[in-house]
Amino acid sequence: MALKATAQGAAEAAVAAIGRGYDVVSDVRLKYCKGKLADPDARLIDVSRDEVQDVLLPGGIRVAAVPKSIKCDKGERTRFRSDVLSFQQVDSDLILLSTIKR
Repeated sequence: MALKATAQGAAEAAVAAIGRGYDVVSDVRLKYCKGKLADPDARLIDVSRDEVQDVLLPGGIRVAAVPKSIKCDKGERTRFRSDVLSFQQVDSDLILLSTIKR
């Protein structure tokens, strides 16, 4: 299955979807959010467009002209890399944990 959007296009669509509503019984994909993504007045939540900034997302993706009221940070649960352990490593780690006296 091929990707239909670039990372840049997906990031811009995600920022444009902030403040819009979804019909959760139907579909919550970005292309089905309420209002047209290109129309900034179609938001259900008012986002001030007086001051804008460029937002740098993880992976080096830059989205231009994002309202300053929209913030982006790393977050506490963001994982950029997961370690993959072999069965033997998991087994030895569990054995080690089970032998630790509390």
